[in-house]
Amino acid sequence: MRVLEIFGMQVTQEQVTPCEIDLQIEIEVEKVNKAIDETYKELGKVTNVPGFRKGKAPRVVLENFLDEDKVKERAADRILQPAYKEALEETKIEPWAPADVELVKFEIGEPLVFKARVPLAPKVELGDYVGLEIERDVPEVTEEQIDDEIKRMLERQTQYDPIKDRPLKKGDTAVLELRDESKPDEEPRRQVANLGELLPEFNEGLEGMSVDEEKVIEVTYPEDYQDEELHGRTVSFKVKVVEAYDRKVPELNDEWVKKSFVPEPKEGEEPDPDAVDTVEKLRAKIREAMEKAARDIADTAVENEIVEKIVQNSTVDFPEVMVNERVHSRLDELVEELKKRQLTLDDYIKHTGKSPKELSDEYAEEARAGIKTSLVLHEILEKESLKVEDEEYDKEVEAMAESRNVPVESMKAYIDSTNARDSISHRILHKKVMDFLVHASNIKNVGQ
Repeated sequence: MRVLEIFGMQVTQEQVTPCEIDLQIEIEVEKVNKAIDETYKELGKVTNVPGFRKGKAPRVVLENFLDEDKVKERAADRILQPAYKEALEETKIEPWAPADVELVKFEIGEPLVFKARVPLAPKVELGDYVGLEIERDVPEVTEEQIDDEIKRMLERQTQYDPIKDRPLKKGDTAVLELRDESKPDEEPRRQVANLGELLPEFNEGLEGMSVDEEKVIEVTYPEDYQDEELHGRTVSFKVKVVEAYDRKVPELNDEWVKKSFVPEPKEGEEPDPDAVDTVEKLRAKIREAMEKAARDIADTAVENEIVEKIVQNSTVDFPEVMVNERVHSRLDELVEELKKRQLTLDDYIKHTGKSPKELSDEYAEEARAGIKTSLVLHEILEKESLKVEDEEYDKEVEAMAESRNVPVESMKAYIDSTNARDSISHRILHKKVMDFLVHASNIKNVGQ
């Protein structure tokens, strides 16, 4: 703690965090009285006092006509900013952002005391960020995974023909009305069921039923059933078949593949030799896509692990104002999003069960993690002198124009009109620093 005597003030300086300093400033009573007098004179010029022209009423009279709290508020505005500025000059402190000011004591005829928490620039001491040992796990794509994906493709093209003249059998789809017999007052609930994919008692009970038929089916749930409340329970359901459909899943063959994935050629157009027109080609295409997705996921995991290790190995300090700004921004975004859905923040809090403080604390935790990461990456950019070159920026804009199928000049005009240049440059920088860190790490492929 450091105490300075400045003309008309006493300044107590205390370092509360590596990036925050508290200044407690006591202003002598003479300066306070002078500010009070000047405030009364200023307000007297616009105050109607019976028997006096504006600006001519003495202070002793004005004190009976003016609210003391209003006078003190105006006087504080007159005193605090110059005193804070003078304290900064004398202490040689360079604030990184506006201070959080708190009025500690202000009574007329006494010294005024206020406190200013001064945020300082963030500080980063980088740990090791080159030569990191990283494992890159790329899972093998199995034939079973390809089979499952093809099954999903086939099911998306399933046809459902209404059943009118026969009972249900395995493979059919039924719309059911179910009611727990132990809860007769509850409304029945509807459920779509595929026969053959249900619990055994349901499969057996539904087979042979027809539309509008009702019966009671008793079901014993296994101990490992997904709903814990039903583990091992036996429940009797009153079941009614509301609708029934013959489910026809397409057969997997070259004809189906060609019909589904090869567009009809235009007149005079040669067939595409790379078209996916056989089951074999479809499987190869799916494998290629799955392997690329697996590589992309693995690359993202590598980048995340690199950044996580560097942040853990680094010492990062920053003022709390950075966290507060991000929290307020997140809350503002949430409120705006809720407005679009005709909801309020109170509605959201009731739905999530989180108190306002819990929500703010959650956002603050996320903000601290994000700020640490941003500061560390920015420090690496500075240390490695990484920056966006003009040709890199132009190339990115050209790629954006091509992806949107618009002229480059139109893309540039749009960027200028939306002030998006900084955002694009930031994206390029992030990619550059991540490419640098990946190439600077020792990455070992595993799981292949």
